[in-house]
Amino acid sequence: MADNSRMREVKSTAVVAQSAARIYALINDIESYPAFLPWCKSARVESRSDAEVVATLGMKLGPLQLEFTTRNQLDPEHRITIALERGPFKQLDGIWLLTPIGDSGCRVDLQLQFEFSIGVLGAVLTPLFTQISASLVGAFVARARQVYG
Repeated sequence: MADNSRMREVKSTAVVAQSAARIYALINDIESYPAFLPWCKSARVESRSDAEVVATLGMKLGPLQLEFTTRNQLDPEHRITIALERGPFKQLDGIWLLTPIGDSGCRVDLQLQFEFSIGVLGAVLTPLFTQISASLVGAFVARARQVYG
């Protein structure tokens, strides 16, 4: 059984004047992450199907550079479920939920749980990754404004 005392959970929500389909497309466009997520230095899709994407993100946290790979289960225009494949985490999982509001908007929810497996280094990385995680919904809302106007 995992020691949950070091587990972090981050929840973010926003309402955006874009369709769930458009926001889903931005979240699923993993290759574009380095263009608008300042901490993301590389994004490589290992495999992609209609049902799932396996992708590796390279991130820079202060002087540290790390890579992690997730397997994302896809439910187009509704949800993306994230599960760790490999990387410096003991656990990393989460879910993006997209809920249509009216004809042209949607609610975007992100919930992430994570714990680093690196011991002392995890104590340094945890607050940085918490801040990054908390800013993700806002980053995608800003990206939607940039891409869709």
